[in-house]
Amino acid sequence: MSGVFKMLGLLVMLGAAVEPANILGVFTSNSPSHQIIHMSYVRSLVERGHNVTVVTTTPLKDKNPGYKHIHIPQTEARSQAIAKQMQSLKDSKSDTIWQYLHVAATSLKAIGPVQYDAIKSERFQEIMNNPGNKFDLVFVGYFFSDYLVGLGEHFKCPVVLSWTSHSNELLDRYVGNPPEISYVPGILAMQKPDPMTFLGRLEFFYGRVLSWYWRYIMDAHISELYKDLFPPSKYPSLEEVTKRISLVFVNSHLSETGARPLAPAVIEVGGIQIKEKPDPLPENLQKIVNSSKDGVIYLSFGSNVGSRELGPKVIYDLYKVMSSLKETVLWKWDDSPKPGNAKNIHFLKWLPQDDLLAQKNVKLFITHAGKGGVAESQFHGVPMLAIPIFADQPGNAKKLTQDGFGLQLDKNTMTEESIREAVLEILQNPKYTQNVRKFSQLYRDRPMSPRQTAMFWIEYVLRHKGAYHMQSPAIHLNVFQYLSLDVIGFLLLVAFIVFKVVAVSAKFVFRKVCCRSGVKVEKSKKH
Repeated sequence: MSGVFKMLGLLVMLGAAVEPANILGVFTSNSPSHQIIHMSYVRSLVERGHNVTVVTTTPLKDKNPGYKHIHIPQTEARSQAIAKQMQSLKDSKSDTIWQYLHVAATSLKAIGPVQYDAIKSERFQEIMNNPGNKFDLVFVGYFFSDYLVGLGEHFKCPVVLSWTSHSNELLDRYVGNPPEISYVPGILAMQKPDPMTFLGRLEFFYGRVLSWYWRYIMDAHISELYKDLFPPSKYPSLEEVTKRISLVFVNSHLSETGARPLAPAVIEVGGIQIKEKPDPLPENLQKIVNSSKDGVIYLSFGSNVGSRELGPKVIYDLYKVMSSLKETVLWKWDDSPKPGNAKNIHFLKWLPQDDLLAQKNVKLFITHAGKGGVAESQFHGVPMLAIPIFADQPGNAKKLTQDGFGLQLDKNTMTEESIREAVLEILQNPKYTQNVRKFSQLYRDRPMSPRQTAMFWIEYVLRHKGAYHMQSPAIHLNVFQYLSLDVIGFLLLVAFIVFKVVAVSAKFVFRKVCCRSGVKVEKSKKH
């Protein structure tokens, strides 16, 4: 059956071919994990024959990219400020919605100026002001950078957004996606409460109100940045240019988020960074994996967390547990001094995570619960031990724990004993592997792969010059119109008027009747 779906997907893709388009990709977030997601689209577009210009604030490692890359590095002052902010985030807690809100605001404070600086830079202004630059589509890696939508107005072309997580209220407004706050968690949801209970719906409502307040504060800041980058004398308002948004790609899938309403312009491509067919491992790594008769444990805290930043106690406790196991441990490690030289542990600076997790011999993934790593582990059916650090990671960790895909530990309170118990529980209890493999079947079962889906819809937008017929009418309504407050107000006014007319009429009739009765009474008394 999967072969049939692949053939159908291939036929659809062949039928959807368009003339090569000029596409501008603007990915100004400085997070390497975000770039992994965004660049998945770019590589597929290049394979489809499109001409892509990519602007990033981080270096890219493609040797023969097939696209034009413009790297706008951040200043040393910005780099130091981000490093300081990131370290404070890693040291903080985000166990509650208030703490998570603080983390989100701090992240924006750290990363926001880098994105703004990139657009203001001389190199990017050259792109904008060069009359020879004509683009058919602007592809924006969204990270609280709504002002970048103004590029669509500048180049007179549609805009597509790439978001690295599930659909949320920050993006829903641009495509008219219904909020449904009674059962759809917002961006600040730390876990997945039961919407069928009063407490679950209360938590949804509470989180959504906070996020609306946060959005109100953030919008004021973003609006000022937009006006500076796109002066009102030359460009329409931010509210108007957002109507150039044709699609929003979200890195999620209904199998993980649950059923929820999505406008046609919201396209789920969860796991787009995952290869449809994994590449062979490097020879030395493949040899290690094949020779590990008791299985492999993969340990990585991603690209944003260095070994030093975890702290010596965390590293020591992890090493003590890992070195005592019979399984082979592949530990992603930087240039820090190693905690020891156990025979079963291999410290490696770089590991092809997606390709490694695809190996059947990998029994456990110890992770910081970044969105990308969790998706890859779910896709390949590998149970996880989550040790979240910051940002969305605590929420991701709680979610995978609730779904039975593994366990989680708090980096601030975990001990050697708690690590050992959690690792052995996952390795020895088959339910975690069974749960995640069962989910993997759901996650993979789609009519087209995430990349095929993304390419179809991008080329659909190109063929139909923005495909604005897919827009929900909701984006053209203000909040009073959307909530029908004007209609409700009108009906209340009509009801009030009718009530007053009836009341006055009744009073008038009553007086007339009473007056006539009174006259008759007087006459009867005289006689």
